[in-house]
Amino acid sequence: MRVLVTGASGRIGSALAGYLKSQGHWVRGFDLVKPSDQLDDSIAGSLNDNDALEQALDGVEAVAHLAALMAWHPKDLTRLFEINVTGTFQLLSAAKGRGLKRFAFASSGEVYPELNPRSLPITEDHPTLPTSPYGMTKLLGETLVRNLGAQHDIPYVILRFSHTQTADELLDPNGPVSGPRFHINAKIRQLQGMPQTEPVQKTIAALQAVATVPEQHYISLNQSGEPFMMGVCDVRDLCKWIALGLTRDAAVGETFNIGGLHSFKFDEAIRYMARVTGLPVREVRLFTTDYRYETSIQKAVDVLGYTPEYDIFKMIDDAATRRPAPSV
Repeated sequence: MRVLVTGASGRIGSALAGYLKSQGHWVRGFDLVKPSDQLDDSIAGSLNDNDALEQALDGVEAVAHLAALMAWHPKDLTRLFEINVTGTFQLLSAAKGRGLKRFAFASSGEVYPELNPRSLPITEDHPTLPTSPYGMTKLLGETLVRNLGAQHDIPYVILRFSHTQTADELLDPNGPVSGPRFHINAKIRQLQGMPQTEPVQKTIAALQAVATVPEQHYISLNQSGEPFMMGVCDVRDLCKWIALGLTRDAAVGETFNIGGLHSFKFDEAIRYMARVTGLPVREVRLFTTDYRYETSIQKAVDVLGYTPEYDIFKMIDDAATRRPAPSV
């Protein structure tokens, strides 16, 4: 199949483009930054540039639309809607009449949102009441895909991604993904760059109370002393999910939660992680959003026929085998 991957220079998009090519698909990458020259074709362009979109869509049979802005700062509000909503509209409009076999849209668990569940586990039938601008843009994108997909006869599938990362990122204190999630100093730096609400300031103070110059792990606890709980999806599993969404006939017109098989508890995972990193572990009660959710991927397992291979513990083990040996 000839596949266009938007956002092909990003963390997930680049992995997906490489995976699809390894599976024998012809792959064109499209992004603001020109994607890898190792693909069959690479185009640098914007979702709001009609000429670039026409070129990107020329001759392809399927689209994996991953290009998006992930941001939560108020200053990024306008760009969020320009890229995630208007950009998706422009892409769908340019795809009209091209006879696409599939349009896979990368949505997010923030459309529920997962961090404020009405019931657990979160299934695809859970109410969609996003509380962040990012989640709102993804839900609006889903609406565009469903409506314009039906109007333009574009077979679509909507994939709601849970938190996704590579195994290596779990152990990287300076990384943008797991650095702040599992490392004290990295979390303080992240929070200092956010709007200084009372919960953010109180959380910074709680972290600073146990911080040391050498980095440490921390276990996020809510104000009741319960450890956070959330899901994580390995990028390698995600690429397989997306490929199935692009190729399985049963996926057409459906919406799927895509992620790991089960959520993990922070106390268990971080103590396991510390065995690899050797870093001390502190427990810290946070005043910011309480992460305690379980997202069901049973529909995707049943319909797409795949069970994720990696949980967070296997990801940590995998990262450990590739971790550089300490210098002597």
